[in-house]
Amino acid sequence: MSSWQRQFVGVLCAALLAVVTVRASAGPVHDPSRQELESILADLIAWLPGGWDSYPQVHFERRYRMPAEGEHEHWHHIFERIDAPQIGEVVFYGQINPGGRDAPMMHRSQILYKVWIDEQRGVVVVNGQGPADPDKYVDLHERPELWPEVRMRDPEKINCDFIWRRDGEQIVGVLDGKTAAGRTQGPGTCTYMVNNTDVRFIADAEWVLSPEVFWDYDLNEMAGHQFIGRKDKTHIKMYRARGYDCRVRDAQGERRWQAYDRGAKLAVQTASGPRQLMLLRAPMPDAAGRGLHDKLRLLLQKSGEEAPAHESEAEPRAAAIALAHDGVNVQCSLAPSLPRMHKAGASAAH
Repeated sequence: MSSWQRQFVGVLCAALLAVVTVRASAGPVHDPSRQELESILADLIAWLPGGWDSYPQVHFERRYRMPAEGEHEHWHHIFERIDAPQIGEVVFYGQINPGGRDAPMMHRSQILYKVWIDEQRGVVVVNGQGPADPDKYVDLHERPELWPEVRMRDPEKINCDFIWRRDGEQIVGVLDGKTAAGRTQGPGTCTYMVNNTDVRFIADAEWVLSPEVFWDYDLNEMAGHQFIGRKDKTHIKMYRARGYDCRVRDAQGERRWQAYDRGAKLAVQTASGPRQLMLLRAPMPDAAGRGLHDKLRLLLQKSGEEAPAHESEAEPRAAAIALAHDGVNVQCSLAPSLPRMHKAGASAAH
């Protein structure tokens, strides 16, 4: 290679390096004030507590469009702010009940979340870890007598921060390694070696939170094997649940039904035979299949069928909804809170 060719190659490499450097550093710069960070924390405290359920997503997929990878998991995800100063000033407890609020809790899905403002980094930080002795703390959100004693399993071994920023009218949390070595896979990820071995663990997560909708994307990979999350890398979409107090009359008599509006189900006996009653608030297509329109619905279904044999509708936040059909009469009114878990403190499912 001649001297001028070497010089040309050198100039070209320098130019390409400059382009790569510019692209790598491109993107928005976040520089929130203390007051803006306080508003993010205030929204997290106001919006996160409650029951969130993904059945509206599952119901839509079964009736209208099934993803190539299959339907998303049905999760009832619970959060509650608890008074636990031994952990931190702002602490949440969370757990997952796959299959709905009445289903057993996912084994050791309980997480304690410690939250604080990191003004230097310009973020609200959340650190999450399971409690020590987790089986003792099933349904902890309903057991305040245990809040003063619960502790994280080993907070010194938390490798990842969950950092929150505002994005328009919603707030967004993504992962970030606590050290530079933990940020090698790019924004929204956290990497570390498992227990001082050569096994690499990669966590990739994004939560998007608004007052009514919670998008949850979590992906974990260890030694090149993905064991949590979907291959299509899509979110589980959960919706805030509200409680309803219902009176049900059918061929079996009259009874009370403490329901919630994100897919609560009850077996009933109609004049035509056994059916399932479901209370569901969800964005669904109209009669012509166009767009999505949020409604509260009471559905009477045949076993194994998502599409209703009969249904009634009300506005999304209606104070009451009723259904009368085929010997079944239902009257539901908005309750001040969600129904309690089916067995507070019961053993976790394995």
